[in-house]
Amino acid sequence: MMTDLFYIQVSYVIFIIIAFNDIMRLMKLLYKLFPKDLRINTFNKGWWFYIGLTIVGLILFSAYGNTLPMEERRKLILITSILEFIFLRFYKHYMMRTHKDYNYFTDLPCYLCNQSTIMCIIAALTNNTHLMAFCIILGTGGSLLAFTFPDKCLVNQRFYSVQTFGFYFYHGLLIVTCLSFYTLGLYKPQLIDALWNALMILVSGIIDHILNVILVKTGLNPIANYDFTMYPDNAFLEKLYAFYPKPLLYLIPVVFICGLLSFVILLIL
Repeated sequence: MMTDLFYIQVSYVIFIIIAFNDIMRLMKLLYKLFPKDLRINTFNKGWWFYIGLTIVGLILFSAYGNTLPMEERRKLILITSILEFIFLRFYKHYMMRTHKDYNYFTDLPCYLCNQSTIMCIIAALTNNTHLMAFCIILGTGGSLLAFTFPDKCLVNQRFYSVQTFGFYFYHGLLIVTCLSFYTLGLYKPQLIDALWNALMILVSGIIDHILNVILVKTGLNPIANYDFTMYPDNAFLEKLYAFYPKPLLYLIPVVFICGLLSFVILLIL
């Protein structure tokens, strides 16, 4: 008996040594492909790493999920969405600890991507197809916009940083959970959802703008800009603002774009 236990312990030690060596080799390969001084910018190799990671994650998640019964698929999305929300809160907590301009009033879950995370949880709980459509199109679309036009504080950020990992990993995970409603067969496309998406983004923008005005007027958050209704914060929105420099109103084309995009995507699906 003692001999068997000894061999088991030796086996564990050998396994740990082999695993450690494999991890070290993987880290060396990672540093070779992505040097320590690498800065992440749209369309460079650091950016494509997270895009590739998202695509692989979606493929593996969908492949596994499609082996489960329908009810178990819904639970899988629910659990993943909850873990995604927890990850987001840890990331935001880190940002509050490391950035002086971050606090609870600058960190309300009012951005489209944050809303989509909550919508994923509610959609999985209630099986509401309108909310699923919101997640699939607007949640995914918002995440892709975040990938392509990140906040200015993330432009030219170090590849090996908590801020970079938190931002890109979160938005990649959001894409996986949002699209899984479709890839796992829980959502069947309905063209009426294009109208619902446009309406929801309009209502969300108006509510967030009222909140922004209140936070600015009261001094609780002098730079409140949820859903970017007060001023643009990336290259895409700056072009819209240059065309019509009015808070909230400059985003009106986004409502039509979201509605049209939703219609086209649902038509294709």
